[in-house]
Amino acid sequence: MSVLQRLQKLSELQCLLLAVQYATESNIDSLRALTALRESELPFGLVLNVLLTFLPEGAEPTAYVEYLNELATGPRHPGDDPAAHLAIAAVEALSKSQAKKRRREIELLPLVHPQYAAELELDPFSHFLIHRAHRIDSQTGLLDLVPQLIVPFLHHSEYLRTWFISTALPLLRLSYEYYPQGTASSLDEFASLRGKRALDFNLSNLRAARKAGADTQNAARDLRGIVSPWICGASDRKRRKISSENRRASMAEMQTQESNDWDCLFRWLLHTSKEDLPLVAAAISEWDGPEDMDLGGFEEGRDYVDEDTQRRLETKYAQTALSCLYLVDASDVGALQTAHALLTRICDLLHYDPPPDLNIGVESLPSYDLKIPILQDATSSLIQEERLLASDNDITKPEQGAFRIIELVLFSACVLSSLQHPVSPRTVANLSLRDDYAEQSALLQKVLHALSGGPKKDSGQWRTIRSKLLWLWNWGTDAHDNDRHGQGILGMLEKTTIETEILKSLIEGSHFPLAAQIYVNPAFGEHPLLQSEVEKVVLSAALHHYDNASNGNRNRGGMKRCAEIVAAFAPHFSKSSRFQQTQALLSATHAMSFYSLILQHGVPFQPVSIRVSSDPLSLIQKLLLQNLGSYTKLDDMISIGQNLVVSMPSTIMDDAKDAGPFDATTVEKKKAAAERRVIGMAIDAALEEGDFETAYSYVVNRLTPTATPSPAVSTSSQRFSFDSDTSAKQADDAEDVAWRAALRAGRYKPSLSSSGTWSHATSARPDLRHLEQRMELLSQALLLAPPAHLEEVLNVWQQCEAEMTELLAQETEAEERFNDAADRKLPGAFDMGTIPTVQPRREVGRGAVEESPMGLFDVARGAAAAFSKSAFPLRSNTQTSPRPESRDAKRVSMDLSDSDSMHGHEERVRRRDMLANTASGALQSGLGWVLGAKPVNDQGR
Repeated sequence: MSVLQRLQKLSELQCLLLAVQYATESNIDSLRALTALRESELPFGLVLNVLLTFLPEGAEPTAYVEYLNELATGPRHPGDDPAAHLAIAAVEALSKSQAKKRRREIELLPLVHPQYAAELELDPFSHFLIHRAHRIDSQTGLLDLVPQLIVPFLHHSEYLRTWFISTALPLLRLSYEYYPQGTASSLDEFASLRGKRALDFNLSNLRAARKAGADTQNAARDLRGIVSPWICGASDRKRRKISSENRRASMAEMQTQESNDWDCLFRWLLHTSKEDLPLVAAAISEWDGPEDMDLGGFEEGRDYVDEDTQRRLETKYAQTALSCLYLVDASDVGALQTAHALLTRICDLLHYDPPPDLNIGVESLPSYDLKIPILQDATSSLIQEERLLASDNDITKPEQGAFRIIELVLFSACVLSSLQHPVSPRTVANLSLRDDYAEQSALLQKVLHALSGGPKKDSGQWRTIRSKLLWLWNWGTDAHDNDRHGQGILGMLEKTTIETEILKSLIEGSHFPLAAQIYVNPAFGEHPLLQSEVEKVVLSAALHHYDNASNGNRNRGGMKRCAEIVAAFAPHFSKSSRFQQTQALLSATHAMSFYSLILQHGVPFQPVSIRVSSDPLSLIQKLLLQNLGSYTKLDDMISIGQNLVVSMPSTIMDDAKDAGPFDATTVEKKKAAAERRVIGMAIDAALEEGDFETAYSYVVNRLTPTATPSPAVSTSSQRFSFDSDTSAKQADDAEDVAWRAALRAGRYKPSLSSSGTWSHATSARPDLRHLEQRMELLSQALLLAPPAHLEEVLNVWQQCEAEMTELLAQETEAEERFNDAADRKLPGAFDMGTIPTVQPRREVGRGAVEESPMGLFDVARGAAAAFSKSAFPLRSNTQTSPRPESRDAKRVSMDLSDSDSMHGHEERVRRRDMLANTASGALQSGLGWVLGAKPVNDQGR
């Protein structure tokens, strides 16, 4: 009996066992003959189960692909010599019970892979091929055998083609072609990946290579050859996810996923741009988007994305590229160049004109020329990552307006970088959208501070800087939103604020000619700032250095800088009172720097002490007290005081004050008042150091009355008539200092033993001379004191009068003793040993011995009778006669003749009359104001 005949006698179980044996042995020829000759016992599905379960996965698919094709397409062919390939002895001897037992031991695998159980409409052969591919990979890891199995049958079904392109092909490229040394994944794991997890895996090798230092050349390749093919099967994978067992749960899960895997890819690109902008920029620059797919040619002309979806995806892709620029958080030059390259790529995608080069001049920078105010209602929330890809986001829609805005943002970042203040495009975008005045003001300050503190720049560079800052303010347009002053990133600031800060920086950098050229003498039609504003900025800058100076010398430190600024701009503001005040302040401060001055708590004097003082003249008093002998430099002190009064340091920058030219009359009155105050301080200092002679000289020669009192005006205006209440008060203060200084000098009782300034040739009675000088000072105080204080002066006068009476009585008694002794001697018999020492002649103007001293009321009666005389007898007397030191002569020896005695008596009377006349004149001036008498001089006029 032949083999074929014996084969026909085998039972169905025996045929199945024989097929399992052939499959296990990879005996495809015998299996082909068996399945062809016993087709009814071995149907198509059962054969596939046997092959799937028992055919070794390591067998080369090329050995059984043809046989599979015959099974799938039919009819079956037993081969050229089927009897030669059949060996049935092993199963032929099995009994029926043995065959059943063997069958029960056989467990055939289902054709449907568990991951594809939802694909109910998929044919068994496609299920077999897919399941077989999974088995090959899982059992052997030889994924490269899968194409040999699947590719010959791609035409069998579109699902099989899509599966191979979207699942097997990407994994093959990852594992064998692109990253053979990378992390491997099984086909089972890869086919189960969804959404973001799948994208992360597909691009994980690319990210790892970047971290290892690889370049970006493979970014577009991976998107084209891995991600795009994988996304082609997105809908199929999502459909497979819904199984019959958990359909309800899977539907709920699907509703939380992205609309499709393309959106997931776009979000991946957007997120990655924050960490690796060059990678994303390279990917977008070299990848044309969803239409750019490398399917290995297996698609055979098929389109896996329809036209409507393709247009939507292209728009989304361009929006993603735009959005990536809003997430650029680096400010270095490389990041800006990368962002510029990406912007150029966006222009190519949208068919717009490319942006200008980054190194263009300020005159070629782009401008905000949009008719639709896109930014008017925009907020910073629009550039949050989760909102950038929203379809209703106006600033990322791939349109002309959105492109213009991101272009302006990028070039603003470039301009700031060129201004030595690098800022990322994301920060610039936030700055433009937040409309925060304080933030923009701080940015301007930081930019100018960096420029001022860096390498010194010439005038041309500063002109360019100014132009760039103004461009940042308005983005090259005069049109702006309603709540802004300019459209640019500094648009919340007023233009005058920008110009003011630039002017400050020019002054700080000592670019005085350029500052004057731009802001003081601008070109025709240009008015960056008002002249009053320029003046305030200049003086504020100068006084800033003044206030921070540690020394008052104008040739050092802050004072030098202040003086330089004032000197540079003073010619342009020759009529400005503020500049005149500042110049006076500098002069006073410089002069004071040559003296030692310590303020309260041991703090050394600094220029700012003058500015914060409510009464700068009081500093002169401290200076006089702390510098011995400084009162002798009266003219220097007066000059300092006058400059301090003219400068009015605390009011230089007072906005309420008129900045016009000074009134010459007012200035002179202020100087006169300051002079008298300083003289009074110098008198006090001289008395403090015991120099009565200098104090006496200052009172007699420098503190003379300055005007004729008039009863028709109030007391506060009897000395001066000022144009303002302040000037009048200063005059009153000066007069008050004057008479009080004279009074203090009149009260002073110097120590005769320590007075080294008196010589015997000048006076043999220094005590008498001191007293006469004191009474002369008191008469001056009577002339200067207001009526309310006359009694105070007269009380001191009365004390001096009592001292004078006592001294004159002592001198008279001594002279009488001398005369009596002379009368008792005969002529020619003088005893020189008993004759008293000859008294020298007293000074002219002193009282005579024969008369008693005049009393206070005698002086008052004399003052009443003196109203017809000059109002200032003392002054006229001092002007027509020499100083007491020059007109006093040494008294000669007195003769004993009556004529000589009478002569001496008349001389003493004349001296006495002169003192009385002095006191009467003083009382006349003082009491006359009280009584309302008009001075003789005024009556004559």
